Amino acid sequence: MMQISSVLMVKKKVVTNMAMKIGYIQEIDLQLNPQYKERFRFKEASFTRRISSRGDRVYSKMLAYPVDYEEIVDNANIMKKNSKVILVREPFLLDDELRKKVTEWVEWANVADPHEYDPFA
Repeated sequence: MMQISSVLMVKKKVVTNMAMKIGYIQEIDLQLNPQYKERFRFKEASFTRRISSRGDRVYSKMLAYPVDYEEIVDNANIMKKNSKVILVREPFLLDDELRKKVTEWVEWANVADPHEYDPFA
């Protein structure tokens, strides 16, 4: 009995040490919110992953509704594989590489002309 409890405690420590986070680039409408000076804001938050019979879902205080885990992983892979693609208003699985890339892009996009980053502008 003592050995089983120590194994469970080790597994619990491993899970709590994994600090997985999701990232999100918020786009702000400056006409509706004149108090803001920057159009884009990078956000990151922790999340809870729940695997059930309904699927593999991610819950976070930052998100209005649960999102499929595969979706945030796919979004992260899209941005990692193509250096010219940044997903705005879509959650993605965050790591150090993407954090650096996204924060640099947000800083650049906030001072750049919208025609430089938006193909539909």
